[in-house]
Amino acid sequence: MELTAILALSPEEVAKAVIARRHELNETLPDIVRERRKEVDYLTPLVDQVREERDQINQQVQDLKDRRNACHKEARELRTSLVAMREQLLEENRLKNPNPAWAKDKLAEKLAELDSKLETEALDLKTERKLLKEMRKAVNAHREWVSERQSSDPEAQQYRDGWARCGELMDEADANHKEMVVLAQLSKELHEKFAEHRDVHKEAAGQLNRARSLLSHTDDVVSYWNLRISKGFGDLKDGSGDLMAASRRVADGQPSSMPRKPREDTAKGDAGGEEE
Repeated sequence: MELTAILALSPEEVAKAVIARRHELNETLPDIVRERRKEVDYLTPLVDQVREERDQINQQVQDLKDRRNACHKEARELRTSLVAMREQLLEENRLKNPNPAWAKDKLAEKLAELDSKLETEALDLKTERKLLKEMRKAVNAHREWVSERQSSDPEAQQYRDGWARCGELMDEADANHKEMVVLAQLSKELHEKFAEHRDVHKEAAGQLNRARSLLSHTDDVVSYWNLRISKGFGDLKDGSGDLMAASRRVADGQPSSMPRKPREDTAKGDAGGEEE
């Protein structure tokens, strides 16, 4: 119906149109409620399932991260002790043929620098992986050098075993990190899927609640407008208000609604702005 046609309706005609519309809704709303209820019932376990899968993956990611960090921490502490042990072995001439790579690349300092980056900087998974790979490569290279000299340096067994253990820890940290990256991507995909299902579920639940509300209030609305048709649209002295007040104001040349007063804080703010 056009706006001009609506404005031309009498109050009684408007009331009858509202009642007719409510009767139409009363016939269609039960079907809408049933359909939305089916949709909500279908989506609820789906949302719960995806949320549970995501949370389980997140826990696995956290477990892998904790294990990776534990391996890295143990390896770091072990390397510190091995550096001190190496100096002692060299001093006592119990370690022959010092590793040229150690002096050239300053392995201890390099590993300490990588440790510091991992501990103090906010890095993404790709950068963490790169640093761990670089650290693992350096440790394993030194471990191989030490292993090659095992027969010629039997007194340094603890030193050799220490570097072997250090390499194993870095290998484990790297394996945990790789698995963590894969699961972190899966977690992201599951969260996106969860958010999509949650939004659809929320919309369906909202439509269900609105349809239920309309259906439950149909009788009250019809009764109200029937009362207005029979007793008029002015002030019935029952608290329902005067529906013709705005119409009378317009007929008198006034606005259909009362103008709002500006907020005090806004007014003060404007005044303050002028003073500046």
